Amino acid sequence: MALYKLVFLTLIALLAWSAGAQMKAPAKVSTTAGVQSAMVVEPGSEKWGEVPAAALVGTPSVEMGGTLRLAVIQGDPTKPGRTYTLRLSCTDGLKIAPHWHPTTENVTVIKGAAAVGMGSKWDDAALQNVPAGGFFSAGPQMRHFAQCKGDTILQVHGLAPFVVNFVSPDESEAPKKPK
Repeated sequence: MALYKLVFLTLIALLAWSAGAQMKAPAKVSTTAGVQSAMVVEPGSEKWGEVPAAALVGTPSVEMGGTLRLAVIQGDPTKPGRTYTLRLSCTDGLKIAPHWHPTTENVTVIKGAAAVGMGSKWDDAALQNVPAGGFFSAGPQMRHFAQCKGDTILQVHGLAPFVVNFVSPDESEAPKKPK
């Protein structure tokens, strides 16, 4: 009888082991599923082009006096809610007239220097110098203007859409809220 019990228990153990061995472990879920792969942009590899007309709304209140070019580094600056990184290249003395953006604009000076001022009217006295490596930010609808000092590259990042709304000469500091 003891031998019968031993054989019975051994069969039960073998069946349990066999059933467990046939079960597959759940597939591992990749933590990078759907995530964009890493990217590296080497200096000088940017693809420069004109600033799209759709990104410029209104008429600048001051002459630019130079050349402005754009290179998209990451994302799509035209798709609302998406992150983007772009670079602006401007020649010495170029003026970016008073304007505002619908979302926060974050700017790092990569090369050269810039001067930035806050307000809806151009004011040389309000310009603050931002050297290479410096950073400035303007919140949504904040009126501001800038000037490039030397041949300059600015890196801009934020949430799209990237739109430059030029301030008209008769516009007040802040937009009027609907009643």
